[in-house]
Amino acid sequence: MPALDAFSHISLTVTDPEHSADFYNRVLGTQTVFSTGSDNGTLIIVARDALMIALRDHRGSDDKSFDPGRIGLDHVAFVVPSRAELEAWHASLTAAGVVCSAIESSPFGLHLNLKDPDDIAVELFVSEPA
Repeated sequence: MPALDAFSHISLTVTDPEHSADFYNRVLGTQTVFSTGSDNGTLIIVARDALMIALRDHRGSDDKSFDPGRIGLDHVAFVVPSRAELEAWHASLTAAGVVCSAIESSPFGLHLNLKDPDDIAVELFVSEPA
């Protein structure tokens, strides 16, 4: 197989790209690096370090809510380097008033879960198997 190292970016369809960009910038520390609008909709890209998220709406779509049970995205998970960093994320999210789970353990690692403004599940993950 040819090389394949990591994700380049993730593109999420959202109801309000500006509102979602504000959420990701405030909560995950990204910054808006690109924004454009057309008759087809709005596209905003937020990024930090090696993380890039495209947020877009699609004019004419009548789907107004995320459902992880539908075919498509169930959740998006971002790697956090250590338990201490995950604990810092939990403290930061809680202090900012962001609703999130406690840090949960699984056979694969540690998870901290939250939802974006469209109820898209976002997971912060540390690979520290129990």
